[in-house]
Amino acid sequence: MNKNNRFLKFTIDSNDKKTVRKFLVQHKFSSSQLHNLKNKGGLIFVNHKQRHFDFKLKDGDNLLVVLNVEEPSDLIVPMPGKIDVIYEDSYLLVVNKPAGIASLPAKAKDSQTMANLVKAYLIAKKENSSIHLVTRLDRNTSGLMVFAKTSYSHSLLDQILHTEDFQKFYLAMVYGQVEPSEGLIDLPIGIDPRAFYMRNIDHQQGKDSKTLYETVKRYPCASLLKLKLLTGRTHQIRVHLTAIGHPIIGDDMYSKKIDERMPRQALHCYRLNIVHPVTKRLLKLKAPLPQDMVMLDSVLRGEKNG
Repeated sequence: MNKNNRFLKFTIDSNDKKTVRKFLVQHKFSSSQLHNLKNKGGLIFVNHKQRHFDFKLKDGDNLLVVLNVEEPSDLIVPMPGKIDVIYEDSYLLVVNKPAGIASLPAKAKDSQTMANLVKAYLIAKKENSSIHLVTRLDRNTSGLMVFAKTSYSHSLLDQILHTEDFQKFYLAMVYGQVEPSEGLIDLPIGIDPRAFYMRNIDHQQGKDSKTLYETVKRYPCASLLKLKLLTGRTHQIRVHLTAIGHPIIGDDMYSKKIDERMPRQALHCYRLNIVHPVTKRLLKLKAPLPQDMVMLDSVLRGEKNG
């Protein structure tokens, strides 16, 4: 069988629907995935015999689904380069994104992005190279980013993205000492009317946005915060921390000041706890603090108050 294919194995139990089609719907296959499975070369085997969607299942049956090969889009051009792989299996790929590189290409831009690098990486491994971005990071935010390897695993990850089964933790170095030292920032975020690429707090039309924060280190004039995203709005952490009066060091877009100590926002996605949607194993993934934030930490520790 083609190496690009992905296999899913199930054992039928008493709670499962008893035709192949109903079973697959129960296991979160979308109608387009069922269509592709049926019409684009997917295969279904029950107890090692090829079967169709209307086949009747019994308790204890072994079901093997061979997903169809996906045709990668030409919109993302493969670009070889180094990527820091933190975790990989047949379903997902987690990479540690450096600061200064975008997650996805903007329209009409051919500069290197994480999507271009990941596509080249998958092609080199002779794997399905369709790009399925599950989480993205701003260009100047570093840390863990998740790609799904098939449309099926993408939809499974999407369904848990903003639940406790998919927890995202960040570290940020901010101006000032935050009081109270931990809490929940619950402020709606909307598009800034002055600039479409910026966000602001908008109590009229903004979307519900929640960020948990906890101070993990106090410097004389700054704080290191651990943050947990409960929602996933564009620029959420940057806007929320600015709104409580503690913008991220180096975030000139929101702090409105250039800081020689840090050329980008000191924000890093350092940890993900994901309940794997297929194996149900808890993945605890970490990306170490990048060198520029390690340097900033030592600068902040050495500063005198005032």
